[in-house]
This record gives sequence, structure tokens and C-alpha cells, in this order.
Amino acid sequence: MRRLVALICALPLLAMQAPLESPWTQPTTPLVPVTRFDSPLTGLRSSDLGAVVVPSLLSERLERIPGARVIADSDPIARVRATGEVALVPPELVTSGVKTLELDGRFFWRLADRADWPLRARVDRADPVERTWSVLAAGEIIFGRGVQERIETRFKGDARAAFVNVRDRLRAADLSVATLEAPLSGNANRWCDTCMTFVGNVRYASSLLDAGLGVVSLAANHIGDAGPAGVLDTISALDAVKIAYVGAGATAEKARLPFMKTVAGRRVALLAYDDVPPAGYGASRTTAGSNFLRHDDFTYGQVRFDISHARASADVVIVLAHWGIEYEDAPRANVVAAAHAMVEAGATVVIGDHPHWVQSVERYRGAYIAYGVGNFVFDQMWSEETRQGSLHELSFAGDRLVSVRILPTIIEDYYRPRLLRTDEPEYRAVLERIWKHSIF
Repeated sequence: MRRLVALICALPLLAMQAPLESPWTQPTTPLVPVTRFDSPLTGLRSSDLGAVVVPSLLSERLERIPGARVIADSDPIARVRATGEVALVPPELVTSGVKTLELDGRFFWRLADRADWPLRARVDRADPVERTWSVLAAGEIIFGRGVQERIETRFKGDARAAFVNVRDRLRAADLSVATLEAPLSGNANRWCDTCMTFVGNVRYASSLLDAGLGVVSLAANHIGDAGPAGVLDTISALDAVKIAYVGAGATAEKARLPFMKTVAGRRVALLAYDDVPPAGYGASRTTAGSNFLRHDDFTYGQVRFDISHARASADVVIVLAHWGIEYEDAPRANVVAAAHAMVEAGATVVIGDHPHWVQSVERYRGAYIAYGVGNFVFDQMWSEETRQGSLHELSFAGDRLVSVRILPTIIEDYYRPRLLRTDEPEYRAVLERIWKHSIF
């Protein structure tokens, strides 16, 4: 509240823009439409805004918005989080605690040029909006069992077919990430209908690059399905196509290392952890494996050290976590404790998977936690919950997380995800399961 008031008071005296045909005589700043994070509303039209909440200092300057009914409030962000109304606020006031809405089909944080943004306010001096960039986080990928059967029998081993319906969305982000749950090892593995060992061909690695993925987590409970040698095969296959990885390595020390990347001028660190048995798949001092997370250390000392060390040289820290219990819609207490420890150590975002269902999200100390994003490229067609998943689009202005959009997905034909349309019943079903236990 105090930060909001301070930001509003720091703004120069504002007045809404004149009709678009009139020439500008002063600099302007855009106004961003936002609402409650769990609102079903995804966008609106500038010609049909209806009732809008605005900062009190702006309320008398908004009479020129056609058809709008202005509601003044000293803290519009808090109000819309409670009521689900729509607010128009300067970019400086937007946080990931609210949902940024599309306007006339355009999303403010993804625009390269905002000069013609229709909702604007006059200012004495226009400060530029910080450069924006995005991360797209997806769930679990396997290339064994039913997924491999489809790839081999229908597409002659071309794994790119799995991503055909989501490729454009992955490529559109500045950085796309997912979990490669099982290894890529050898060129002659075959699928089976009921086995629980998932090993994909090394040549499938190129499909991840073609799909637009920049980093994959190898911290997962099936990554050791081809033994320690299979972990090293996977790393080699990813290195060959220039896909970065985190959460596994030739030794435990290497598995703990973050991946560092500069995105839009910001240093981003990614780390990954796995708490799902078998613990023997975890890396040791001399054996390749995953970065295993143990909950018996209730202080999470090693996790805190690794994340805080990464944060010391990064603007944003993203943690990918493979954890929890399969086929549950809410995280267990130990998972919540681990996520909170990660944030307290410096994580900006924590993205979880493994339950094969979507789970709740939480905003904790300004950071965003998704406890379970669901399956992505997977063959679990036997239930609605295992077929449905989500992509989480994270928008940053500089190093500040300003927006999260949850994009529900569904898996078709045992291997191929696609985005659900907002008018499909499954779209709302995914979101309702997420909201059921969320704290936002």
C-alpha cells in the first residue's frame, strides 16, 4: 500500500489523452488494464471498457474514455485483487499479483512499440517503460513408451511432430524451459505399452531445439532409467544441438551448478532439483545423476546456499523443481516448505512438476510459485487430469516480474500437446483446479 501511494504521488500531474485524431501537445504514459489474478477475463476492447478503477489522483482526468465509468480508489491494485474489477494503472504499479489483460487483442508486455497504445495519460515528462522480456515454462516431456511409439510409427522417428501445435508459442518467448524427465540414450530403443522405463533416442534432441526450448531440467525421477551412462548420453545429445540443461551432471557438484544466461540485458540463473525416488538416481561425488533434493534437512541449507550464490551474480533466479506426489491437486507441506526456502534464498520464480496434474500457484514474498504445471509431452491419456497441463508465461520489465499468464493445454493422441481455446470446457476446468488451493 505504501509503495503504491508513493508511486502514484511521484507521477506528474496526469490528464487523459485527447481523442486520437487530436495532435499531442505533451508527453504521455500508457495505462495498463489489470484485474484479479484468477479472473476468467482475458481481454477487453478499448471501445467497451465499462466500469474501470483508477488511482484517485487520475479520476478527474479520465472523462474522455468513451463509454467508461470511472471509479476512483486510492489503492486500485488492492481493490481489483479483492473484487475482480478492472483497473487502469501506470506500468510502474503493475505487479504479478494481478492479471494484465489484453486490449484489442494486444498484450502490453509483449509489444515492441507502444506508441499507439490507446489508453494513455499526459505527463510533464515521460519515463520509458523498462525493456520487457518473457519466459515460457512448460511441464514434463518423455520420449519413451507411447510417445516414442507415435513418433516412430507415424513420423518415421521425427520427434518434431510432438511440438507442432505449441512450437510457435515456445519460440515467441525470449526463453522457454521444460523438464526432460527421461534420458536420451542410444539409437535403437523401442517402446513398450506398460513399462516404467522411459528411454528416448538421442536423435530426438534436435526436436527440442526446433520447438524453441532453450533450457531443460534433467532433475527428474526417470532421468536415470538408462543408468549413469544414460545421463551422460543425454547431456552429450543436448550439447550437440546447443540445448542448455540444469539439474544433472557427471557429479553431484556439477548437478548443482546453475545455468546462466543473459536475456534482454538481464542475467538469469536457472537451477533444478528432484525429490522423487529413487534417490539412487541422484548424482554422487563420482557418479552421474540428478540434483537430488532431500527434505530431511528442514532448513534446506544446501538449497539456500546454491540459490543465494546464484542470486549474487544474477538479476533473476528461476528454479525448476520435480517434486511431490503423483495424481494430487495440492502440494504437500514439505514441498511448500522447500518452495518457500527457495524464495527466501533469492528465487524469483519456482516452477514445479511431477504430480502429472496441475496444482496450485502462490505468490510468496513477491515471488511466483507454480507447484505443479502438469504434463506436456506425455502419453497418459487415461484421465482428464493427466491429459491437461499448463504453460506459464512470465513477463518481466527489467528484473521485475510484472505478469503471469497461465495457458491451459491438452494432450492429444498420446504425445501431442496443444493450447486449449478459451471457449472449450477443459480450459476452465484446468484453471479451476489450479485456483482450488491457490494463495494469491
